[in-house]
Amino acid sequence: RYQYDIHQHALQQFERTFLPHTMTTDQAQCLAEVLQDLCHADLPMDRIICGDVGFGKTEIALRAAVLAALNGRQVALLTPTTVLAAQHF
Repeated sequence: RYQYDIHQHALQQFERTFLPHTMTTDQAQCLAEVLQDLCHADLPMDRIICGDVGFGKTEIALRAAVLAALNGRQVALLTPTTVLAAQHF
């Protein structure tokens, strides 16, 4: 299975676009687990991220999508609402 390179500098640049917002402890843990799956696991990622509205699930998904794109993979962002889609266009 393809293991992604972390591209730390590019990810940090992307993460700066979220300032002044900072990740919660739960978001940081979730992101670390997603990055572990993408960069170090021997099996494809099989993960569902769930939580209440407004608690940063999309932010985690966007960070993973950027990492995939940086590794030359195609990325599609699906959203359940037009409002959420417009926020990320």
